[in-house]
Amino acid sequence: MSEQTGGRGAQLPVQDVVREVVIPAGVAGPDQLIMDVRCYAVAQPAGIVVIDTGMPDAEAGIAAAVEALGGDWSDVRDIVLTHLHMDHVGSLFAIAERAPHAAIYAGGPDSPDIRSPRHVSAISEGAMVQDLEILATPGHTPGHISLFHEGTGTLFVGDAAGSSHGQVVRGPSAFMSDAGRAEESLERIAALGPDRVLFAHGAEVDSPADALSRMIGGPH
Repeated sequence: MSEQTGGRGAQLPVQDVVREVVIPAGVAGPDQLIMDVRCYAVAQPAGIVVIDTGMPDAEAGIAAAVEALGGDWSDVRDIVLTHLHMDHVGSLFAIAERAPHAAIYAGGPDSPDIRSPRHVSAISEGAMVQDLEILATPGHTPGHISLFHEGTGTLFVGDAAGSSHGQVVRGPSAFMSDAGRAEESLERIAALGPDRVLFAHGAEVDSPADALSRMIGGPH
């Protein structure tokens, strides 16, 4: 479970789904890479929002996360995909079929290339999915988005950044579509001063706003 009180006020009820993935040597660098993949279920006023759908076998974990929030598949109203990579859309068919009332969203440049059992609506900067504001954070992919809950200062960053050993880190350059735009996106999310950052790869870190600033000021 990932739930705590943000410095701006009330709790944002969130459940995470975590799976370890092994990336063979030569794909993201010379060495084998072991990383976790995280997606989230978030309780919102009009129903549960699922942020990313993980790898192709994430359905059971997402179902458990929804249940932990006191809901079932009929309570899932929105599915938001931070970007089009397989570790974020792998269980989309399964989740969409079990949550027939859920709208599906992704950033505009990514949305046409996401395979889905029904329409994926393009979503852009400033749009709201219930109480979650969409931020355009391109660079990892052209249509990468993050989500910000202003009331609790909670930021879902997808692959705009990750964490390792308690520090915020940049993603592997092998998976980056535009490093310059990715750096601009990092500066933008750091400027929000989030109280809490939830990554697609890596656990939460202490003082995330400070950790983001340190990472941006450090070596690439």
